[in-house]
Amino acid sequence: MSIEVKELYSRILGEKVNEFDLPPPSFEVMQCEILEFDEIQESMIVKMPVLHSWLNPYKTMQGGMVMAAIDNAVGPLSMLVAPLNVTRNVESKLLKPISIELEYIYVKATLIERKKKRLIFEAIIYDKDDVIYNKATFTNWIIVKN
Repeated sequence: MSIEVKELYSRILGEKVNEFDLPPPSFEVMQCEILEFDEIQESMIVKMPVLHSWLNPYKTMQGGMVMAAIDNAVGPLSMLVAPLNVTRNVESKLLKPISIELEYIYVKATLIERKKKRLIFEAIIYDKDDVIYNKATFTNWIIVKN
């Protein structure tokens, strides 16, 4: 069962929620659903379909779409666990190609380090059988204080 995005952000951000376009347009285009948000573990699980329009000529998910999928978990999580921040660096390792036969992928993003203005997130893409397809590390930079 998915979590209603606007309701979740309203609960965490309060009145600030009105400053943002939520859910993000990219989140809607990719048909993302937040399945879980763990405030204590500072993690989020997002589910999305693997669509034909995302495939490359090899019939696997195009690399940019893989990154967009990951960003649609890390980005929303970053808004909920830290002040306004932006991505400075991403390292991603594709372990297995993502095919349309999977139907859905899941992205788990977790904040693993917070040091002054720097945030480090880890994200993994996996399927319904917990097979891992991609691992990524995001370094984000806080640009304002709460």
